[in-house]
Amino acid sequence: MTRREFVGSVAAGALASTGLGEASPGSFSGAGAASPRNRRPYSGLDWSKIARVKTTSHGHCMNQWYLDQYLKRGFGLITMSNYYPSAPWYPASKMTKNYWRLHHSHPVMVNGRRVNGPFDWNRIVAPWRHTFSAEAAAKYKSWAAEYPFVEGERIFKPLPPGVLEAPNAEHHSFLLEDGSPAKNVHICSPGSAYASGTFDAHDLCKTVSHGYSSGVGEYWGAAFERMIAGLVYPDGGGVTINHPSWTKLDRGLMLKMLDYDPRVLGIEVIEDSGHNSEVYWDWALSTGRQCFGFFVPDWHVENKVFGVNVLCVEEKTVHACMKAYREGNFYGALNGLDELAFTRIAFDGKTVTAATDRPSRFEVVTARGVVKEQRGTEVSWTVDRDAPWHGPGHHVFARVKAYAIDGSDEVLFSQPFMLV
Repeated sequence: MTRREFVGSVAAGALASTGLGEASPGSFSGAGAASPRNRRPYSGLDWSKIARVKTTSHGHCMNQWYLDQYLKRGFGLITMSNYYPSAPWYPASKMTKNYWRLHHSHPVMVNGRRVNGPFDWNRIVAPWRHTFSAEAAAKYKSWAAEYPFVEGERIFKPLPPGVLEAPNAEHHSFLLEDGSPAKNVHICSPGSAYASGTFDAHDLCKTVSHGYSSGVGEYWGAAFERMIAGLVYPDGGGVTINHPSWTKLDRGLMLKMLDYDPRVLGIEVIEDSGHNSEVYWDWALSTGRQCFGFFVPDWHVENKVFGVNVLCVEEKTVHACMKAYREGNFYGALNGLDELAFTRIAFDGKTVTAATDRPSRFEVVTARGVVKEQRGTEVSWTVDRDAPWHGPGHHVFARVKAYAIDGSDEVLFSQPFMLV
């Protein structure tokens, strides 16, 4: 069995086992089958034995130039999150020009109904070929309407030895419970073979005009169930909520998504060329919800501010990397240029400690703001459990930031510990 067939069979079997056919908001039970998000990440991690695997949960990779930018950063795990369609570019070796226009097998919402593939787009669009707009195709050159579609050359060179890859995609065009559009909701799912939508995002081939949804086209909860069912490793990977500050995501909706299932892991904190969503992150954490933070470049892979997730694993395998995501055993880096690294992050129930390989300026952040600053190669902060104004309920959570003081501008972000 090829890797492509393996991933397809896993996803198909998982979806079949959940009974996800014609779905509605009331069809799903949410978090019944999963353990809560880990409120004490890094527990049991032997920092003397870990490998640090650089990756990102949301990074576009349209051609070899993009892939080269990730490899230059030393990425050890590639999880491309391209659209359109929102189908995993996995494995990279299979991707060719026009691949998803000619090999589309996943379901699509058509006039409000979920229709199974495969879809022969050359045949489907033929009856309305005469309505294509040359002006629209010229406006969106990178999605230009080429008809009939012909498979082109391979997009990527073979990955270097030892570089891992896992399925992922960025999903869009969700619906709310009442059937109205869920505006500004973009979702990734590292480790999931789930695919949605079509190639025709800008209706250049008039598929949207004829009822085909270019994106998810159904209730976001149903789509989350499908992403989770499509996880290649049931105990690893999950769902991420993308760029909340950039899209001005409704905070109430964000909490609903976090509450839907613990495999909805968290939100992007540094994203899209330096947009910072720490205010969203701390606000969610202050409600007592564990919410992991993700660090991503989105499209902006040429900038120094890149957004990198550094997975802390004791073996370099895809499964171990996906489990690190699920358990919160990773930290974020603003630039990811190996200019600074955490060598320890821990919480023993009383004291938060962290250390770095080079001198840093540390901040311990809680629901009350920055509660401690310290310079050096380590920091510690103890929760006063006896004083109500300094106790766990007052601070709710604690996370550590480390700022490089050597002029490199690197900033590291631990995952949060929940104190209550």
